[in-house]
Amino acid sequence: MQQIGGGKDRLIVALDVPTHARAFELVDQLDNVSFYKVGLELLLAGNLLGFLRELQERRGQAGGVFVDLKTAGDIGNTIAAMIRQLQSLNVRFLTLTETVPRAMTLATVKAILAARGSAQNPQLLMVPVFSSLDEEDLRDGETKFTDIDSYIVERGRKMLDGGCDGLIVSGQAIKACRAAFPSTVIVSPGIRPAWASPNDHKRLTTPGEAISLGADYLVVGRPITTFSDPKEAAQRIIDEIDAALADRPQPLKTG
Repeated sequence: MQQIGGGKDRLIVALDVPTHARAFELVDQLDNVSFYKVGLELLLAGNLLGFLRELQERRGQAGGVFVDLKTAGDIGNTIAAMIRQLQSLNVRFLTLTETVPRAMTLATVKAILAARGSAQNPQLLMVPVFSSLDEEDLRDGETKFTDIDSYIVERGRKMLDGGCDGLIVSGQAIKACRAAFPSTVIVSPGIRPAWASPNDHKRLTTPGEAISLGADYLVVGRPITTFSDPKEAAQRIIDEIDAALADRPQPLKTG
């Protein structure tokens, strides 16, 4: 486990754009950012492995890459082949979604851990509840819980017990998960600076609030990528993270 640094190391910029050209344009502008998230939009743009290779070359293998494809369960050989590809590209984080039956999820996690071997990466992250959902949304379904934070902690515990490395958590649930899982990596989406639009996120925090609640990494997309000066927007968020870290009583987390 390695020590996490300051705001530059903790900010993950989501490259949720439709083309490789636009993604690389942003990467070239954001020379103050060292960590990027790659998701479904760039997968649909084609040749994702080629894109990841070029991204690493442009960055000189510095920083990190978070592949957020919300991978579902599959047979062990397929999962192992994927993990070997991601390791060759020095991918830091990978998301996994739960499948039905749960035994498939557990088998997939087991296959990932076996393929990863003694290596630390890619670390496997799971999402207890998406940041675009709130308590009212869950109550409309068949979910039974007393409050959303307790529900997220309960689901998070099952995911961690199943072998995943960390959780993707937003809103006030960050605090509940940090209290329940002191050493677990927590990556937080749903980050909206005071000067940005909430878009489709319902459980929001500012960068400073998320760090104060106990998040290790923050995923930020549109407030940076659609801003008139993406580098300036990123720097404002990095500075806010650093200010919150300076005020946070607990030591920096490892991950």
